Amino acid sequence: MLRERERRFARDGEMRRAARREAPLRVPPVVGDQRSFKVCKTASCTSFVSVGATAQFVGAHAAIFLDDTVPAGGYTQTDIDSIGALFEQYLYPIDTTAFGRESDIDGNGVVIALLTDRINALAPNCAQTAQYIAGYFFGLDLMADPNSNNGEIFYAAVPDPSVPICFTKSRVQQNLPGTFIHEFQHMISYNRHVLLGGGEAEETWLNEGLSHFAEELGGRQVANAYCTGQNCLNQFVSPSGGGILLNAYNYLQSPESYALVEAGSSSGTLPERGANWLFVRWLADQSPTDTVLGTDITRRLTGAGSAGGLTTTGGQNAAAAAVLFQPGVAFATLVSQWHLANYVEDLPAFLEPSGRLRYKSWDFAAAFDARFFFPYPLQPDSVDGTGYSASGTLRGGSGAYLRVVQGADGAPVALGLNVKNSGAVSPRYAVVRLR
Repeated sequence: MLRERERRFARDGEMRRAARREAPLRVPPVVGDQRSFKVCKTASCTSFVSVGATAQFVGAHAAIFLDDTVPAGGYTQTDIDSIGALFEQYLYPIDTTAFGRESDIDGNGVVIALLTDRINALAPNCAQTAQYIAGYFFGLDLMADPNSNNGEIFYAAVPDPSVPICFTKSRVQQNLPGTFIHEFQHMISYNRHVLLGGGEAEETWLNEGLSHFAEELGGRQVANAYCTGQNCLNQFVSPSGGGILLNAYNYLQSPESYALVEAGSSSGTLPERGANWLFVRWLADQSPTDTVLGTDITRRLTGAGSAGGLTTTGGQNAAAAAVLFQPGVAFATLVSQWHLANYVEDLPAFLEPSGRLRYKSWDFAAAFDARFFFPYPLQPDSVDGTGYSASGTLRGGSGAYLRVVQGADGAPVALGLNVKNSGAVSPRYAVVRLR
């Protein structure tokens, strides 16, 4: 919802012009500084509440403010110093290397992270649903608006022992590094596309895919000494048994049920997020120079090499980044290759000369088994080509899988597709031959 509202803000020329004003000459905050922030009052963010907070950590790139009225039993000064050092030494350089630099419209030289129980309050039914919001970035803070905080800020939850299902100290601490690196990517993206590029914010599906990819980069590059169980990859991609790896599993379990390119009206389901991350991960795996980090791909997706930002978004942006490995390719072709890669990922003996139909940085079948004890989830219908029919809904960028099994001398098979709203939907076939 916040990503879609950012896209509307970016179309407002007056808001954007005011946001690009020359930054006032300010000095960075110092530990002990106090200020007030406006924070979303509810998950719909149609109103705001003022929060008083005090700077508890200030580094070269970040200042961490703690709400003055957080519940007892929460973060200690040592805890805050630790996440501050992690951001300075790892999260900030990882994000800025992969995606580019953030803006500095308030001229204070730092990104602010506000830790407040107002984020906890965005999920008032957490004890019943076990669903909560860990934090957010909102581009309104970089625009001219009465509810803007007029600076580079992202927000995160705090421990609350009275809500043990969601906000135990151990759980909140485990999620905090991933929240920081995820929301900071959104901030960078808004600068690259809107403030510097002068265009629209990145499409939600790709924006979220990049932020979840940032989480994975954190897992691969942060020193294990900073992470639970001395295993950063596990903490960033599968914290508390959930995270982006489980989102990917749930998407692959039923890819016809969820979009890759979700509509603006989507509630932002976790399996959609799984699809978003998987596509960016597959795209980065095609990098000609680095198939693990893929930062040459991600920097193209955010225009990080351009002083003027980036004007392309979504599928057009993905196709432009793919010039590094497949010049002139259409986004629809990339999506088709990605879908085939999702299936043959579970076929270890499969070989294909171009390497397009492979994830190269993950063995997902092994990862799902090791973390969840689940088998690889994508299981297509399997037929011999006779007497088969299926119906369903084609969602943006996703689709259904079918395996047709025949002997070498089998009869020809005709496959037909009847589309009810052909004026709005342009379906495609993607075919791979397995021998």
